[in-house]
Amino acid sequence: MSIYIDDWKRQRQGWAKGRDEASLPEIRLIALDMDGTLLDEKGVLAQESKDALLAAMERGVHVVIATGRVFGALPQDVVCVPGIEYAITSNGANIIRLKDRETIYSDLIDGDRLDGIMDILEDEAIMKEVFFDHQVFAQKSCLDHLEDYGICSEKSKRYTLTTRKPVPDVMKLIRENQNKLENINLIFKDLNRRSQVWEYLKTVDGLTVCSSMPYNLEIGGVNTSKAAALDELASILNVPREQIMACGDSSNDAAMLRHAGISVAMGNAEESVKSEAMMVTKSNAEHGVAYAIQQLVLR
Repeated sequence: MSIYIDDWKRQRQGWAKGRDEASLPEIRLIALDMDGTLLDEKGVLAQESKDALLAAMERGVHVVIATGRVFGALPQDVVCVPGIEYAITSNGANIIRLKDRETIYSDLIDGDRLDGIMDILEDEAIMKEVFFDHQVFAQKSCLDHLEDYGICSEKSKRYTLTTRKPVPDVMKLIRENQNKLENINLIFKDLNRRSQVWEYLKTVDGLTVCSSMPYNLEIGGVNTSKAAALDELASILNVPREQIMACGDSSNDAAMLRHAGISVAMGNAEESVKSEAMMVTKSNAEHGVAYAIQQLVLR
C-alpha cells in the first residue's frame, strides 16, 4: 500500500499537478492524534512507531501529541519518549510543556455559557465526563453501569475506569468548577438523542462541539480545537503552516488536518476525515503513523 495524494488536494496547496511525495515541503513539525492514530489496537505505542518518532526527532523535527485526552490520562510510554516536547490536550484546551509540566496555553469553557445547555447537562440519560485540572471526573453511578451509556467493549470499559475519577454528584462538580473546565464529554446510548443534541450545540454561541467516538460529543471553549492550539504552538516554534504534518482518524481531528500543510488520515479513519486529508496511510494496527513518517519525513 502507498500513500496517495488527490490532484485537487495537491492543487489546493499550490503544488503543480502531477508532482509526487518527493516534491512536498520539508516537514519540521508532526502533530499526532493518539487513539486510533499513534496508538495501536491495544492502545499502546508500538516499537515501529516509537522508532519512527525517534528517527524524525533526530533530524530536528518537532513531534507533538494532539489528543482529546487530558494530560493526566496520557500514557507514559508516549510521554516518556525522549525528545517529545509538547502535548496538546483536551482537544486543544491546553498546551503542556512536558519537561516541566507547565501549561503554556489554555482555551477553557466560559462558565457563563453553560446556562444555555443546562437542560442537556441535567439529562440523566446522558453520561457526563468533566475535564479540569488535567484530570477527568465522572459520576460513580454512571461508571458502575457503563453499558447503560453504550460503553460496552472491554477495551473501552478498561480505559474509562482507569482514567476517570468517580464523584457522587457530577453536576455539583460542574457548577463548583464552571470557570476551570477544559472539556465536557457527553456519552449517549441513544444515538438519535446524540444527533439532536449535536445539532442544538452547533447553534450555541461561545462553545465548540466535536466528537471522537460514535457515541460521544465533546464540548469545548469558544476557540477550542486542535487546530487553534497547533497554530499557537507552531508560532512559538517558528514553524510555518506548510511545514506542519498532522495525522488523525476522527472528526475531532478534522480541523487540525485542514490547518496542517500536509494532512494524513489513517487507513482506519472515518470517511469524512479521509475526505479532509491530502493523504491516506495505513491503519493504526499496521503502524500507519510510522509508515507516513518513513514515506514523507525520512524519505
